[in-house]
Amino acid sequence: MKELTIIGFGNQTKAWAQNLTDSGWEITIALRKNSPSALKVKELGLKSVEISSQAFEETQSIAILTPDDGQHLFLEENAQFIKADTKIILAHGYSMVRHDLAQKYPQFQFILFAPKAIGSELRSQFLHKGKLGAIYSLEYITQKNLLEIDQWCLALSYGLGINLGPYKASFKTEMEADLLSEQGVLCSLIPYTAKAMFDLMVKRGIEPELAFFECWFELKLIINAMIQVGPEAFYDLISPNALIGSEIGRERLMTEDFQTRLESLFDDIQSGLFLENAEKTDVPKLRQLIKERWHTSALEITQKKILGRDS
Repeated sequence: MKELTIIGFGNQTKAWAQNLTDSGWEITIALRKNSPSALKVKELGLKSVEISSQAFEETQSIAILTPDDGQHLFLEENAQFIKADTKIILAHGYSMVRHDLAQKYPQFQFILFAPKAIGSELRSQFLHKGKLGAIYSLEYITQKNLLEIDQWCLALSYGLGINLGPYKASFKTEMEADLLSEQGVLCSLIPYTAKAMFDLMVKRGIEPELAFFECWFELKLIINAMIQVGPEAFYDLISPNALIGSEIGRERLMTEDFQTRLESLFDDIQSGLFLENAEKTDVPKLRQLIKERWHTSALEITQKKILGRDS
């Protein structure tokens, strides 16, 4: 039977629930008592239950899609209520690596299933039949259940709209790749380099609206082109000036020092230093600090002016 109970109701859960429901799965959202998400779940026509000793009596598969740093706490509080051999799906490798979940809870069948898209994109690409990729791991599945669970994962993949893979990796390598990509390019280099270029353009007399389109708005168009045609063919698409500029920028910005710093990020991840530091970080405080940094930025103000978006 294609059924899944999902813990929490963030953006990733919402996309999983909608995609799988549209694909004929029976989805149940498990929420804490008095959760503010209960109304949102109801508005979407989804079934929900309150997390309790009775919540998991019928399910054979549970996806824990709450923030990575608290997933082990859910199991500490509720493992006694979950049947042995239940499939426990994690969407990232962090919790498994950091908290040795398979060793602590050998009665469960732990599965990594990691769609490589944020929740809104997972839903959008599903609706438009776009490209979606995923990574999965069955390294903690017993041999007697391997074939059955592998087939179940393929059904889950199809239900979510995955059409690139899913490809196999380990919990550890998925975690390492995910953390490095976030630190090295996706959530650091791209937004902050774009901001630095925007600020420089405005400082040197470029109109903010023009700088916005050049440094920020075009990012998705360029990235989409790279994904659609690949890195080699991409350079056949761009103009002669863009081609020349790409080489000048590569030589001046992609220095030996940059490579050394990039490798130091990976060293911290693979040594466990990043994980140790992450657990000491006040995440809500850090999130607020970063939001305030962007809230007052000229780039944010210009985007709101052009696109009419509020915070």
